[in-house]
Amino acid sequence: MQISALLSLLHLSSPSLPIGAFAYSQGLEGAVELGWVKDEASLREWLRPLLESAQATLDVPLFKRFYEAWQDGDRAQIHQWQDILLAYRETAELVMEEQNLGKTLLRLLQSLGVTIEQNDKSLSYLPLYAKACQHFQVPLKEAVAGWLWSWLENQVTVACKTVPLGQTSAQKVLLELMPAIEQAITTGLAIEDDEIGLTLPNFAMVSAWHETQYSRLFRS
Repeated sequence: MQISALLSLLHLSSPSLPIGAFAYSQGLEGAVELGWVKDEASLREWLRPLLESAQATLDVPLFKRFYEAWQDGDRAQIHQWQDILLAYRETAELVMEEQNLGKTLLRLLQSLGVTIEQNDKSLSYLPLYAKACQHFQVPLKEAVAGWLWSWLENQVTVACKTVPLGQTSAQKVLLELMPAIEQAITTGLAIEDDEIGLTLPNFAMVSAWHETQYSRLFRS
C-alpha cells in the first residue's frame, strides 16, 4: 500500500476525526448499566460476538459491496445496499447514529475536496466511509481493517468512561481482539449476498433499552 493511502487510512480511522463518533456507544453504555459489562473479561466477551456476528456478517460484507460499487460508479447498487444496511440497524438509536455520522462525514469529505453527487448526499456513515477509502486509494482489505479498528477503539474508549476501565486493561482488550479483527475481515469479505445479516438479540434489546435509560453519557 502506498504511504499516501496509509496516511489517509490512519486519518479516516483516527478517533480524532471530527465527525462525532465519540458520542455513541452502540448499546455498550446500556450493557454496563445492566451489569453485563463490568470489567476487562466481560468487555472482551461482549465485544467478541459483535465482531464475529455483526461486523463480520453485516458491516464488512456491505463495506465490500459499497467499495466496489463506488469503483464501478454503480449508484443504484450503493443505494440498494444502504436500504438493507438501515433495515439491519435494529433500533432507533442505531439508525440515528448511522445517519448522523453520515451527515458529519459528508461535510468533512466535501471540505477535503471529495466530490459527492447530489443524489448521494443522503448516504449514511458506512457507504460514505467506503467512498472516502476508495477516493484516497486505500485497498479494500486495509480499508476494512481501518473500519474495524476504529469501531473497536471507540468501544473500548466507551468502556473506559463507563465501566470504568483502566488504560492498561483497555490496551489488553485491544490486543487480545486483534486476531478476531483479522478473522472478521477474512469472513466478511467472503460472505455471499444471501448470507449478509446478523442475529444478536441481546445487542438489539440493550440498544432499545438504552433509549429510555435514566442517566447516560452517550447518544446510543
